[in-house]
Amino acid sequence: MDISEQIDSIELKIRQLALKMERVQRENAALQEENKKLKAELDLQKGKAGALKDKLEKTQRALDLQREEQPEHSKELKDQLDQYIHEIDQCIEWLRQQ
Repeated sequence: MDISEQIDSIELKIRQLALKMERVQRENAALQEENKKLKAELDLQKGKAGALKDKLEKTQRALDLQREEQPEHSKELKDQLDQYIHEIDQCIEWLRQQ
């Protein structure tokens, strides 16, 4: 192989390497753009997850509060029903006496 052929071979390898480098640079740019989009989507999803977590915590607190208040409310309803039953019993007794 003479010098001319060696130079041609080196030039060919340089062109191939330059093409490969361009391809890798394009791929790198595309991957960086995709990474940027994925990071933006991740931030959006983190925001949604945070909002849902806050909503869940708020709902759980409201449910816990409702559970705490429920026995009192149930007792009030039971007392009211007992009062109505007593009044109805009195009305029935009054009607029997008539």
